[in-house]
Amino acid sequence: MIDFLVSGALFSFVLFALLPLLCLKFIVTRFFQSIWFCFISLLHPDLEFIRTTTVRTLLDTHRNQGIGAVLLCVKGPAQPEAVKRHLQELVNRRSKNGNLAFPRLRDALVIRCGTYAWQKVQFDLQKNVTVVPGMFKKRAITEFNIQEYVNDLITKFLPQNASPWHIIIIPTMENHHYILLKLHHILLTESLNIADLLPLIPPTRHSSSLFTSKSPLVKVLEELKSFPLLKQRLTDELSNYWNEFLSNYDPLERLELLKNNPNFSQFLAISLITFITILKEIKRGFKVIKPDVYSRYQYICYIVEKETRKRQIHFSTFLTSIIVSLDPRNLIKTNFKLFWNFLTFFTIRFPSQILAEVLSVYQCIFQGYCSYTYTFVGLIYTYVPLAYGSFKEFLDIAKTIFYAPKNIISQILCKKEYLQTVTLTGRKCVAWSEPIKTERLKMISKTLEISELELLLGGLSMNLSKYLNQVDHVIPDEMAISMRNINSNYIFATGINVRPEDSCSGILFMGLPIPNNERGDTPVKNLAKIKNNFKESLEKQQVSYFLSILQTRFGVLAKILPSTFLAIYLRYLSRKFAVTVTEVSSRYPNVTQRTLWGQEVSTVIYWRPPQANTCISLCLNEYADHIKLGVMCDARLIPNHNLLASNFSNHIEELSKAGSL
Repeated sequence: MIDFLVSGALFSFVLFALLPLLCLKFIVTRFFQSIWFCFISLLHPDLEFIRTTTVRTLLDTHRNQGIGAVLLCVKGPAQPEAVKRHLQELVNRRSKNGNLAFPRLRDALVIRCGTYAWQKVQFDLQKNVTVVPGMFKKRAITEFNIQEYVNDLITKFLPQNASPWHIIIIPTMENHHYILLKLHHILLTESLNIADLLPLIPPTRHSSSLFTSKSPLVKVLEELKSFPLLKQRLTDELSNYWNEFLSNYDPLERLELLKNNPNFSQFLAISLITFITILKEIKRGFKVIKPDVYSRYQYICYIVEKETRKRQIHFSTFLTSIIVSLDPRNLIKTNFKLFWNFLTFFTIRFPSQILAEVLSVYQCIFQGYCSYTYTFVGLIYTYVPLAYGSFKEFLDIAKTIFYAPKNIISQILCKKEYLQTVTLTGRKCVAWSEPIKTERLKMISKTLEISELELLLGGLSMNLSKYLNQVDHVIPDEMAISMRNINSNYIFATGINVRPEDSCSGILFMGLPIPNNERGDTPVKNLAKIKNNFKESLEKQQVSYFLSILQTRFGVLAKILPSTFLAIYLRYLSRKFAVTVTEVSSRYPNVTQRTLWGQEVSTVIYWRPPQANTCISLCLNEYADHIKLGVMCDARLIPNHNLLASNFSNHIEELSKAGSL
C-alpha cells in the first residue's frame, strides 16, 4: 500500500507539475536558442555552428572529448596507396546536386562561446592519413607488442587544424597488417557513417527486417501482440469499406455521376471523398515543396482547386443537389426503394442471417473458427478477444508508466557510487582480450541456462574483481554499470539511408555483482546474482529505456529539457555508473568483411569512448565466429588497464567448469 501511495504521489507530480513546465520550457528554449545562434553567428561569421544537441555533446569537455576508435586486422601486406585513393574519393565525392557529399571531412572542429562549430581550413589528406613504420621501440611490430603500440597511438590527440578523424596504417613483419581509425563523435551527426571512412566492401543487406538480435538488451520493451492484430484488422475493414464507398460514390470511379446531377446524399459523399483526397495530396506534397508558409499556401490552394474541379464540387452543385432531392419523382423513387428493401429484408435476408448466425455458433463451438465474419457471432468471435487483449496490454503499459518515477529513482538515481572515478586526463588507453568462439559461448550459456550476455557479464565481473584487487581498491558487493547494444551496421553499413543512431538500443542500468574470494563468493553464486539483477533491471526500467531510445534516435530529451540541467544530470549519472558495457552484435554471423581490394578482415575491435566521469568503457565485439572484449579507459589507469581485458576468455572457461560441477 505504501509503495502504491509513493508511486501515485510521484506520478501525480510528474504529470501535473513537470509536464506543463516542460512544454513551456520547450517553447521558450527554442526561441532563445534561435536568438543565441544568431548572436554568436554575428560574432564569428566565418564559422558554421552546430545546432544539434546530443548526449555526447553535453558530456564533452575540452579535455575529455568523445573520440572513438576502430581497429581492423587485415590479412596480407599493407596497401597504403589503396587506402588513400579510397579516402581521396570519399572527400571529393559529390551528391546529385553537385555539392560535396561529406564537406565536414575537410573542416576543422572548434569550440567558440561554448558551442561546437565547423571552420574552413586548408585540407591536406596527409594530416589525416598516417603510414607508420613497422617498428616500435626498436622492435618489429608483432602479436606480442601490437597492443602496446596501438595503446600508444590511442593516447595521442587528433591532428591540429584538421578534420577530427585520423586513419593510421600499421604494417607488421607478419602476414597481416592493421588499420586504426580514430574519429570524433560529432562527425556521425553529419550524415557520415563509420563505414564510409573504412575501406571495406559494405554488407549487401541493410534491411532491419532481415535481422533479429538475440540480445536481451534489444527486447527490454514488451512486444505488443493483441493491439497490432486489432489495429491491422480494423485497418483492413476500414480500407474495404472505403474502397467500396469510392466505387459507389467517387465520380472518377463512376463517370455517370458526372453526367447526372447528384442528390444531396450523393453530394455529401462526393464532398467527403474530395476532402480526404485533398488531405492526402497535401501530406504527400509537403515533403517535396519548399517549407516556407507562402509556398505551402500556394500548394494548398492549387490542390483544393484541382480536386474540386475534377469532381465538380461547387456551391451551385450544392444547391442543385437540394433541388434534385426535393423533386417529387425522386421522393417517390426513394420511398419505393425503402419499402422494397424492407420487404426483402424480412422475407429473404433476415432468415438467411438467422441461419448464418446459427452456423457461426456451431463453427465456433465445435470447429474452433468462424468463416461467417459478417455475422454478429463472427464479429464477437473475432474482435472481443483482441479487444480484451489490447485492453490488458494497455493496463500493463499504464502500470509501468505509473510506477516509472519510483523505479527510476530507486533503480538509477539512488544507486550507490561504488567506484571512485579518477581525475580524467583527456587521454585514453586501450586493450583487448583473446577471442572467444561464439559457438563455444552458446554451448556454455545453454549448459548454465543463462543468456550469452549474462555469461559475458560474469566474465567481466571476474576481470573487474581482479583489477580492483590489483590496485588495492575495496571490492564492493556490486558495481553500478550502464549497458547498451549496438548492431554491426553501426560500423559496417553505409549509405544515405543508414543512420548510426538507428543501430543503437536503449540504455539499461544494473548493479553488477563483483566476486570476492574473502567473502566466499563462488562463480556459480555470482552468476545467479547477475541473473537476478539483470532480470530486475529488465522489469523495472522499461520507461527509462524507452526514453533513452527517444533521445538517441530523435533527440527528444535534449529538445525538451534545459541543456544545463540535462548536462548536470548526465554527469551525475556518469559518476554513479562509472563503467559502461557495450554489446556489439553481428548482423551477419560467421561472415568476414573484405577490403575494397579483396583482402580479408580477420578481426574488428570497436572502442566506445567513455565521457564525463565515466572512466571505463567495455565493448563486447562480436565479429565473424568470435567475440573479443575491447577496453577503453582513462590513461591514468595505465598499466593496470590490461587487467580489465587479460584472461577474459579464461574466466569464461572457469565459469563453464564451475557450472558443470
